[in-house]
Amino acid sequence: MKASKALAALAMSAVMALSLGALTGCADNSEEVIKESLTQELDQLKNMDAELIDQYSSAFPESVMNQVGLTSEQVVKAVLEGFDGTVDSVTVNGNTAEAVVTLSSKNFSEVEDSLENLQDEMMDNVDQFANMTPDEIKQWAGNKIMETIQAAPVETHEPITIEYVRNGNTWEPAPGAEQELQSALMG
Repeated sequence: MKASKALAALAMSAVMALSLGALTGCADNSEEVIKESLTQELDQLKNMDAELIDQYSSAFPESVMNQVGLTSEQVVKAVLEGFDGTVDSVTVNGNTAEAVVTLSSKNFSEVEDSLENLQDEMMDNVDQFANMTPDEIKQWAGNKIMETIQAAPVETHEPITIEYVRNGNTWEPAPGAEQELQSALMG
């Protein structure tokens, strides 16, 4: 079961590590360029963009997912259900900028706690698995993992500030920006 818990945690991490890219814009429209780019990235997650799902699904091997009767795509979609994000404001100050973003996502702390409880349940009720084959147990575990992820409540996180720096005509996320997003989402 530890592998199943790790699998779900890996899926959540992979999905929530937004790929903030460099943007090109002149001084007159820098705020708009940053806001539009962030909005597009958030919309890809909100709309479960097929290419993005494939990209995140490939972050971990199908063979691991198959051990519990799941596919990477199933887990990624379950993690993204209910995701929302808005760019509240963008402020440019010379060669730096700050974008304030509000995100809503599943409560991953609760998912982790639920998966720990599931593991305890399995250990405390060994008799329920006595007549099951190893494949049936793995299938049961996979179903429970999906139920746990799908049942997780969506919560709105405190707004976060993503910093950008200008390099010539290109705005780039400051070092640590992706980790800031992931920390906000993962709690």
